[in-house]
Amino acid sequence: MTEETHDREAGVSLVELIVYVMLISIVLGTTAMILINSWTTQREVTSVSDATNRGQAMGSTIERAVRNGLAFDIDPTGTELRVRTSLDGNLACQAFLLTNGQARLALASSTLPTSSAAWTDWEQGIQQDGVTPYFADSGQVVTYSFEIRTDSAPVRIAGEVSTRSTPTGVSAPCW
Repeated sequence: MTEETHDREAGVSLVELIVYVMLISIVLGTTAMILINSWTTQREVTSVSDATNRGQAMGSTIERAVRNGLAFDIDPTGTELRVRTSLDGNLACQAFLLTNGQARLALASSTLPTSSAAWTDWEQGIQQDGVTPYFADSGQVVTYSFEIRTDSAPVRIAGEVSTRSTPTGVSAPCW
């Protein structure tokens, strides 16, 4: 005689299947959240790094112009810096305009355009660092300060540079 026995342990019950699906869902959900947070953090870090690089390049350009400056002028609002340099060619006359939202740059071998609207669009995302003017001077020293917007906190760029050339005070033929 053969006796048939039904093994209750054979296969997976519905309750076990539901538990397995819930556990897998929790693990996959957690993994997805970690990946999403990692991508978001990476995007923010990349944005800050990019803004830092752009700001340092801007500061370096401003400092080079002033270091080689024979004469410079900052407008009363502190947003515009014009420099007559000892450099040759298109670098002889340089002008920088920083306003909320953008930076503009003008390079010329002689007279700079009077309207800043004709200047080259240099950078975007520029904003004022609190109430500090973009440009200020004290004798032959120029200070600059601005922020660049990023996906997280703004990056603050500031510097101070003095003329290395013997200042002549003569702005012609630049302005």
